[in-house]
Amino acid sequence: MKEINFYLIRHGQTEWNVLERMQGSQNSPLTEKGIEGAKITGQYLASMPFICAYSSTQQRAIDTRDYILAEHNPSVPAIPRFEDADFCEMDFGLWEGQPIAELNLQDDFQLYLNSPRVFTAESNQGEHTLAVLARMQQGLEKIIAQYDTGNVLIVSHGTALRILLNAIRGCEWYAYRDETHSPRIANTSVSIVNFKQADHQSVGQFSLQQYNDVNHLG
Repeated sequence: MKEINFYLIRHGQTEWNVLERMQGSQNSPLTEKGIEGAKITGQYLASMPFICAYSSTQQRAIDTRDYILAEHNPSVPAIPRFEDADFCEMDFGLWEGQPIAELNLQDDFQLYLNSPRVFTAESNQGEHTLAVLARMQQGLEKIIAQYDTGNVLIVSHGTALRILLNAIRGCEWYAYRDETHSPRIANTSVSIVNFKQADHQSVGQFSLQQYNDVNHLG
């Protein structure tokens, strides 16, 4: 029997989040609020016996993970840390670093926001939604192949997590920007996904236990 609980957390607030600039494969540092949010999340999860802790390879996610683990209960054994590019943010190509207010004036950006089913990502030379979903799922599968039971911490990114969690809910991939059932993922929010596979099953089952929870942030 396999059973793994994935604690999926978006990185803390960054400077580009505050400036409302498009962030993706490029990085900007955590703000003081972002660091504080990571520490509070760490305190919230301080006694959780994680078997390992992952982040994307992007510095804002690595830093958030490390701030979270720095708050962990000293009585809990040391937690192995890993970085995996599968958990990186969507690559927004030519849009990265640009003010979102200016991007909102572009037809292709509106297509990305409102019609992801037909947005190809060719105009911005970025990454397609399905490519992000495939690698996020691949990242989870690699962990499942390595562990049988336990709790796993993963620090990732807003759009990438939204795409993944939308699919785990069983929704069509292009519905991930629908605010009615897939609200925007908040900084240092906690979502929990359970994976379960009985010994007689060839394929396991993912189920969403908690989405975008920010109650611990006050």
